[in-house]
Amino acid sequence: MKLNRHAAPHIRYHEDNRTLMSDVILLLLVLCVLAYLYYGLRAVLLCAFSALAASLSDGICTLLRARQPNLRDLSPIVTGLIIALAMPASVPYYVAVTASVFAIAVVKHPFGGTGHNLFNPAAAGFAFVSICWPSQVFHYPQPFTPLPLFGEVSAVLVRNPMFVLRSGGLPSNNLTELLLGNYPGPMGATNTLVVVACLLYLLYRRTVRWQLPLPFLASCAACALLFPRVLHVGLRSVLYELLSGLLLYGAVFMISDPVTSPKRDSSMAIYGVLTGIVTMVFRYFGELESTLPFALLLSNALVPIIDRYNEALHRMIRRKKLEARTAQKAQKA
Repeated sequence: MKLNRHAAPHIRYHEDNRTLMSDVILLLLVLCVLAYLYYGLRAVLLCAFSALAASLSDGICTLLRARQPNLRDLSPIVTGLIIALAMPASVPYYVAVTASVFAIAVVKHPFGGTGHNLFNPAAAGFAFVSICWPSQVFHYPQPFTPLPLFGEVSAVLVRNPMFVLRSGGLPSNNLTELLLGNYPGPMGATNTLVVVACLLYLLYRRTVRWQLPLPFLASCAACALLFPRVLHVGLRSVLYELLSGLLLYGAVFMISDPVTSPKRDSSMAIYGVLTGIVTMVFRYFGELESTLPFALLLSNALVPIIDRYNEALHRMIRRKKLEARTAQKAQKA
């Protein structure tokens, strides 16, 4: 039997990698449209510059590796859009461009390019600029505030509900604002209803495996319920944790990356739970508001260990079942 070896992601359905990437790009463009409605043309330019920087970096790195650029590879566009939509619309263009270039040139191609990278490029790019420029990355304009296309943003920038929670306070935003995205935050992550719709669409298309986002969100909700940062508010603490910051957005567009996640279903669930717990621990004790990218990078580093030991566990279970069947046959004989 002839076996064909190909790099990850390994597609199990009729759709190819280009089709799956197209699904993700379509949904990210929907979020870009919402960002335009909230913040104007600057949000669109931010997404365009980020995606263009990622694509150009990918092409240059491919040529430097003496390989032919693959024009059908849409993953750099996905990376650039994910990074841009995770940031405030007021962030300087150079911050988003730097994040995209770092994601492609430092995180993706040194490990072999598409299908070989160990760490999630978008998460790494966002984590890098959030350390370098935290004041620009974690200050947000109010929705429907006019923003200039170029130059310094003169609008008042404020902290989002994540900062209020980290400070021990209770956000003043009501549930309707959190669901519709009418509050300061990452320009592509605040509209909860649309992000949930994106998740349902990707699950229906089987672009995303439910074993990745659902265990992650469940573990985050369990941590928020058992160890609330705001006491005496019950389920409101869970809602504020899940519906603010990059938690839900990252569950849809970052954790679901098929290259940097485990390959077996049970390993995916373990990976999702681990990432959720680490995310909440970083939220409780970290210095930055958006901790998901850092938790995801740590979990990426543990994927080989999860795959190895979980596969060993499955082999042991199969061996035990085989021994039990063999013993039963021997008794009948």
